[in-house]
Amino acid sequence: MIDMTSTSTTQNIHIRSSYDKVFDYLQQPVNQREWAIHFVKDVKEGPDGYIAVLPFGELPLKMHSDKTTGILDMELGQSRIPTRLISKGPNECLYIFTLFRPEGISDMEWLQVAIPNLREELFSLKQILER
Repeated sequence: MIDMTSTSTTQNIHIRSSYDKVFDYLQQPVNQREWAIHFVKDVKEGPDGYIAVLPFGELPLKMHSDKTTGILDMELGQSRIPTRLISKGPNECLYIFTLFRPEGISDMEWLQVAIPNLREELFSLKQILER
């Protein structure tokens, strides 16, 4: 049985687009503001890199990516968000995203807001990349 009130959730989405197109899009920090519509309000480029504007403030944003292995980890402040991209064929990919439950978030917020918001963001990403 899956414990939906756990400390993380891993979601995935199939994207009908080339691996190169999806990878190249996801590795660009500024693109976060286009699809992570509930979490990233903006991404600014500063002298020391990128800054993510979030609902609760601003944090440095870095991408750690490797096209060969499909690693597309995001470093947001002191946290690392693991994501992976897997090629499923010439024009199909699987994007895997693990969201860690923030401290202090209630079970209700986790189940009824955070997880559904992540699913909506992944669907938004799919729509953008399948155009």
